[in-house]
Amino acid sequence: MKLFALVFSMMSFFTSCKCKEATIQDEAKIVNTESNLENQILNLPVVVYQETTRGMYRKISINEGKIFVVTAHGAKPAFWELKKEDYKKLLDLYQKIDLNGLSSLKDPTQKRFYDGAPIATLSFTNEKDTYTSSEFDGGFPPKEIEAFVNELIVVAEKLNK
Repeated sequence: MKLFALVFSMMSFFTSCKCKEATIQDEAKIVNTESNLENQILNLPVVVYQETTRGMYRKISINEGKIFVVTAHGAKPAFWELKKEDYKKLLDLYQKIDLNGLSSLKDPTQKRFYDGAPIATLSFTNEKDTYTSSEFDGGFPPKEIEAFVNELIVVAEKLNK
């Protein structure tokens, strides 16, 4: 009986050591993942895309790794964690945009002047500055930001389903 108790005690002791080791490894993985996410968040500034007409409003924002969507004036935003692959694609497209030239981009169409399209703007805010585009027709962004705007809308609509 003593032998059985000794063997059981030893098995319990060694098993608990392996559990603690596994727990420590899991915690290290979590900390590493969190630090990688923080590095990613620091790379993309606060992004705000806004479309508005007399009867329609849509605002899509990205801030701290989350995407926020508002579809009516005064409504509370719906938000989701931005998926890693979506974040990476948006970051790649963002890095191709000339922020200093954003406010002087030429709009390809002018349908917003007769309610043919919503009035849209895109802005990026980092620690120092805010860069805002000139107004353009929703659905018809200037070619310099077209890929970014279209991908942002696709991501927002995909998550909003």
